[in-house]
Amino acid sequence: MHFKESMTFLGRFAKSPRRIGSVAPSSKFLTKAMLDRVDWENAKYIAELGAGTGVFTREIVKRARPDARILVFEIDPALQKLIREEHPHHEGLSLHSDAQELHRYMNDNGIKQLDFVISSLPFTVLPPRMTVKILDAVVKSLKPEGHFVAYQYSSIMKRVLKKKFAHMKTRFVMFNIPPAFVYDCWR
Repeated sequence: MHFKESMTFLGRFAKSPRRIGSVAPSSKFLTKAMLDRVDWENAKYIAELGAGTGVFTREIVKRARPDARILVFEIDPALQKLIREEHPHHEGLSLHSDAQELHRYMNDNGIKQLDFVISSLPFTVLPPRMTVKILDAVVKSLKPEGHFVAYQYSSIMKRVLKKKFAHMKTRFVMFNIPPAFVYDCWR
């Protein structure tokens, strides 16, 4: 992890903790736990919600098929800038600000359904209406066999996710600041 990236992240957290949701970017252990759930050979349409400094984005770009389309959502302008600087010429990647508008950006990019949605959004600190709107958009956007993979710092969202998805696998990642629960959900 780059020093500049960590300092930017910490600064953004200090300025807006409810929007950023963590004091540090995701660890390599959390990244592995999240992205190992993706079927990279068959995933052509992927969305990442709450990209932060782009820790997952970087790995998604490395692992994705050459023809994959990746919609990346990050609301914070300073963090968007980091992602834009790191991936200035990636043709399959598009950067957007509001995950609530997932369907609009899918339509704008000619994407009918997504194979995977990877989320770092801090759902437990977002306004409840926003959480519901985003999760409804995710459920509607996924292919029938599509997966929603998210991490949270508590198990509070487990009950909510069980209402939205028929199936769920949970994993706890100790080696992250703070430790996190990974939820792999599908219909």
